[in-house]
Amino acid sequence: MGQLNYVDSDDLRDWLNEVESKESTLFLMAAIAYDEGASISELGSWYDRPNDEIQDWIDRLESGPIVLPVAEREGVAFDELADRSGLGRKTVVDWFASLEGKPVSEAANIVHRYSQEDTGPLIAGTESQVQYLDYEAIEERGWSIDDDDLFEKASEADLDTGEYGRFLVEPGETILEATENRELSWPYACRGGACANCAVILKEGDVAMPGQTILSGDQVERLNARLTCVGVPATAELKLVMNVQFLDELEELRLPSPMADSGSPV
Repeated sequence: MGQLNYVDSDDLRDWLNEVESKESTLFLMAAIAYDEGASISELGSWYDRPNDEIQDWIDRLESGPIVLPVAEREGVAFDELADRSGLGRKTVVDWFASLEGKPVSEAANIVHRYSQEDTGPLIAGTESQVQYLDYEAIEERGWSIDDDDLFEKASEADLDTGEYGRFLVEPGETILEATENRELSWPYACRGGACANCAVILKEGDVAMPGQTILSGDQVERLNARLTCVGVPATAELKLVMNVQFLDELEELRLPSPMADSGSPV
């Protein structure tokens, strides 16, 4: 039995046949040699790398799917890919981790595609069940947007369909289009990802926003803000708080709304 506890040495060899970068090759060769009995100090000497770095390689390999450290060494920048796709970093990492269930040659082809800067959106729109809650309803009842049981409280309260409900987003629909196709009236302005009028706060799931240009990385990652006009579900279920465009962190990103004259939310 090899020295690696959670990694199959055959998988390492399969990946070694598929990688393109020198760093990936060294990483996998060192892991195979370690599994066959080489010590950390021997590997450090062979590959002219500090022992701490070699140990980090082994620890990283044992901490999760092989595809993640290999993707990093093949040139996939998870943070940049998250920005380009309008997704949270965790969603991107989880998506790559899910490639572990595919044949290595297929997973490697996907990794190589996404190591290129001109690659298209990471996740296409998928059918998704959306549960929503109006931010004004939260404020009126003295709830907090950070409450863990926010949607449980909403389901038990006497809220109308403008304040709380569910709808299905079909493949090919943005979230805003889905609301309009189901006769819900949600705020919007530019319809092109260049303002925050249609912003929502994600509580569960994730939304891809190809083409959005207004939200900062901090607003996407920390605030969990997404835009419904260009947003397409990246998960089968979503929980989101809508009508948040007046939050302090988003208000300066608003535009005059074409809905203002109709008496609908702006």
